[in-house]
Amino acid sequence: MGFRYRLILFLVVTLVAVQSLTAAFAYFYLRQSLVVRAKHELMGEMDVFTRQLQFLSERVTDAVKVSSLDYALRSAIAQHNGNTEISALRNHSRRIGAARMMLVGLDGTLEKDTALHTAAEKRFVFPALLRQAADRGEATSSVVIGDHIFWIVVVPVRAPVPIAYLVAFIPVDSALLDRLQNISARSHGILLATGTQKGAWQMGAESRTGLRLSSFHFDLPPTGATEIVQQNHHYLIVASQLPTTPPSAPVIAILSYSLDEALSPYRNIIIPLLLLLMLALATAVTGAMVIVRSVSRPIEALAASAKRIAARDYTAPPTIAQQDEIGNLAEALIAMTRAIAEREAALTHAAEEANLAREQAVRANEAKSHFLANMSHELRTPLNAIVGFSQMLEQQILGPIGVPRYTDYARDIGRSGQQLLALLEQILDVAETESNRLILAKGPVRLNDILQQTLIRLHPLADSGCVALALESQFEDLPEIEGDAARLRQAFTNVIHNAIKFTPAGGEVRVMGYAKADWLSIRIADSGVGIAAELLGHVVRPFHRLRSALDGQQQGAGLGLPFAKAVFELHGGTLDLESQPGSGTTVTIGLPVRVYHAVPTAA
Repeated sequence: MGFRYRLILFLVVTLVAVQSLTAAFAYFYLRQSLVVRAKHELMGEMDVFTRQLQFLSERVTDAVKVSSLDYALRSAIAQHNGNTEISALRNHSRRIGAARMMLVGLDGTLEKDTALHTAAEKRFVFPALLRQAADRGEATSSVVIGDHIFWIVVVPVRAPVPIAYLVAFIPVDSALLDRLQNISARSHGILLATGTQKGAWQMGAESRTGLRLSSFHFDLPPTGATEIVQQNHHYLIVASQLPTTPPSAPVIAILSYSLDEALSPYRNIIIPLLLLLMLALATAVTGAMVIVRSVSRPIEALAASAKRIAARDYTAPPTIAQQDEIGNLAEALIAMTRAIAEREAALTHAAEEANLAREQAVRANEAKSHFLANMSHELRTPLNAIVGFSQMLEQQILGPIGVPRYTDYARDIGRSGQQLLALLEQILDVAETESNRLILAKGPVRLNDILQQTLIRLHPLADSGCVALALESQFEDLPEIEGDAARLRQAFTNVIHNAIKFTPAGGEVRVMGYAKADWLSIRIADSGVGIAAELLGHVVRPFHRLRSALDGQQQGAGLGLPFAKAVFELHGGTLDLESQPGSGTTVTIGLPVRVYHAVPTAA
């Protein structure tokens, strides 16, 4: 997926996520606020409902008190006129809206009941209300009789002393709850529930509520507002226990508030809100596409230019006429392309010159090697003649010279010629190694013999310089190797000679060796002047001489170590240097162990 589409997808997803989260947050915040407010309102409505019931109780009580003062009723009670008593009870029942009225004796015997034809031998089932009425002059409570809920009022009938109790049953039904709802300022449901012997609750009366009691579980006394769900409908309810008197079942008043109805106005605007959000999203996507297109096209052009630059095509990128970061990037890329093209041209030119210089150096080196080899051969012939004639003069072969000093001069001429011949041999050997023309005459070689011979040859030099020369390992135990004994002897002589030459008087040169698997290691350590770390790579180059305090005492052309290194490497070995100024130098020579197989000769 390209940058353009990724950016558009990012913007779309971001906008959708932001709008969805905003809508969800607004809805749930609104719902939570509504629930909190509804809880406070329901708690207040329960207080209002309780006061309404109290006011109703007071009105009914006053009406029953007025009924108890009826002269005809009191006379009928005094005369035990049953017909007059029941007639008066029914008249007062209709007047105050009671569903039932009773006349109860002072001993609790039920004398008259508008709901029964006879009340003989029956007692009033709520004696506690009779005692409360006798003490206070009145008694009220809610009671459950059968499946109905009543508000009961008990007042004594006095003439002038109490002669009976007048009891009125006011039905607390759906009609009464509707009247209470009509005078309420809030729209909520009211439900009265009565307890059963099995601990469940059953409907007593209701108004404007769709609740079902089967899923309710109340602790007595119930407290606080609770959110419940019934048949996918959400309600807030507040329950309060009404006062009852034994043996009546408990009565609970429940006020309900439908959250679905409260949220319906807000839910109705969800679809228009979603349409508005979709319109805003479409507008944002269109704007994003325009912006992305204006941004992505230049970036894609710059990316294509960058690919061309990576492919070594330094054509200048197109100019972007934008005064922003992209325009600045395009200008920087153009400048970078120009600089890379110039640098590439300069590097190409420098590489061509370096290649030409390398070829010239190779040719010069080859010419040098050829020159050294040719000059060595050319110089060897006259030097041999000089050495030979000097020996003849020194030995006076053709007769006495006459002047003894001429003999000394001839000896000096011979020695100088011998040194010059040795130097020419070294130059010739180095030239042959550089031109890969040095041929080894390989055969079985015992390093013990070579090292012993080398030390014997160099002992006079070490003694003259007061340098101790020691062979510290048992080289006779080392296995034979395959190699050129003469070249190896010359190489070891060069290395040990260098160690002696650059070791001051009183120092020492130690030669050690050991075998490990198929490899021989020979270490030649001296206590000489040492070599700086940055010069270790130079001392193995031809004609390089280390400057030291012993330069005036020792002479040389700087060919010993380079020749030795070349010989050891031709044998498949190595030569490594370890040194510190003032602490001496250690040369480690490694040679492979190879079994020599002699070529059988014909019998």
